[in-house]
Formats: sequence, structure tokens, C-alpha cells
Amino acid sequence: MKLIKPMLLGYQEAVRSDEGWIYEPKFNGIRLLAENNRSYTRHGTVTTSIFPELIFGGNEVLLDGELIAPGEESPDDFEGAMSRFSGKKDQLISLMAFDVISYHTETVAHWPIEERKELLTEVISEIDSPYINLVPYVVTEGEQLFDVIKANKMEGIVAKRLGSSYIPGTRSNDWRKIINWSYHDCVVSKVTIGPLSVQLQSVEGEYLGSVVIGFTKEIKNKLVSITPPFLVKVKSRGWTSGRKLRLPQIVEIE
Repeated sequence: MKLIKPMLLGYQEAVRSDEGWIYEPKFNGIRLLAENNRSYTRHGTVTTSIFPELIFGGNEVLLDGELIAPGEESPDDFEGAMSRFSGKKDQLISLMAFDVISYHTETVAHWPIEERKELLTEVISEIDSPYINLVPYVVTEGEQLFDVIKANKMEGIVAKRLGSSYIPGTRSNDWRKIINWSYHDCVVSKVTIGPLSVQLQSVEGEYLGSVVIGFTKEIKNKLVSITPPFLVKVKSRGWTSGRKLRLPQIVEIE
């Protein structure tokens, strides 16, 4: 059976509570598709031998979800998931399933998402595995869920339009991620051109990582015209275990 490319997320900057939408937590791990005796990443890397816990019996299904490792300060730890992917066999993992693409070998991708969610609940109950769990969701109350996400230091939420189908391999505006950004005042200590890279440090001089993505045209023009050190405001997806900013982006040059 050929590998399916998963449906991908669009982006939404501000969190809202819109009617006609469901909202679910965005877990921070590895996007994974899992069928009864096989699992693979969104890029087609087969991971069955890496995650043998995810092999399950019962009816033939194809699940879409996020492979996570439990964290100490939040429910998920991206570095833990990556360490298991790299061969650390004693790292605990869990597949947080948020969609079902096929059932009894028949596609259900064209079903409305609310019907797929009902089926997914039944499927997870049938599988009855401690390693495969259901991603919860709420209807309409996106802002309330986002407050819970911030309190638990999670990556963000995903908004999904009611009535929408699952379209493999497509980045759709029917699925939108809203990131729980953290904001930081940093010092630029070095700018490298070609490719553009910006080293960051704290005011006290501690190295905080490098910015390599997310440059707007305005930010690029300013970066190549100013000599470090200078202050910038940065947004990031939290911190790594080594206390570096995760995926930082410059939003303002002060």
C-alpha cells in the first residue's frame, strides 16, 4: 500500500472563537501516520521499527497524529521525541491521534471532519492502546482553549473548519495553526550574510541561539545596514532544554 501524504496547516496570527470551527491543542512532536502494522512520517520515512509500540490489531485503519514524548514542564517535549526518533529506545512516546483517513480499508477522507472525529473516538477505543491517544477538541471556544495552552506552556492550537474534508498532500486554509509565541528582548551580536543568519544574546551576554528564518523584507534591509551590537524584539516557540530560543524570529529592530 502506498504512503499517504498528510494534509498540512495554514496559518492564523490571532486566536478567535468563531462559530463553525473546532479547536484542538497543537502538540509539539513528529507528524506521524499510523496503520495497523506500519507507521511513517509526513516525509515518507517508515518508522515501524523505531516505534514498535504503535503496532496495533483490530480493524484496518489509517490514523493521522503527532508522535510526542512526555515533558516535565509541559505535556510534550520535542527534544524527547527527536531523541527517540534518533534511537534512544528507553524514551517514552505516545501518538496523539487527531484524524482518521481510512477505516476497513475504505477512505473516509471525504467525510466532514465532525463525522471523522466521531469515528476516530470509536477507533481509539477499539485499539485500546496506552500508546495511542485521542486529541481533545472544543467547538467555537478557541480563546478559552488558548488560555489553557498558554498555562501549560504548549506550542499553540489548531483551528479546523466544520464540514471540511481531509485533502492529502494539500496545505489548506481549512486547518490553521495559531502559535503560542513568547516574546524576548535580545541583543544582536553578529550578522552573517549569504545565507542570512543573526546571532542572539541576552543583555547579560548569554548566547540564546540564531535566527535563520522568518525575515521580512523590512527586517532584512535593516539588518544589513546596522553594525552590531543592537537591540531587537524576538518571538520564539519557547525554549530548548539547553536554554536556547526555539525557532526564533525577529519582529522588531529597536
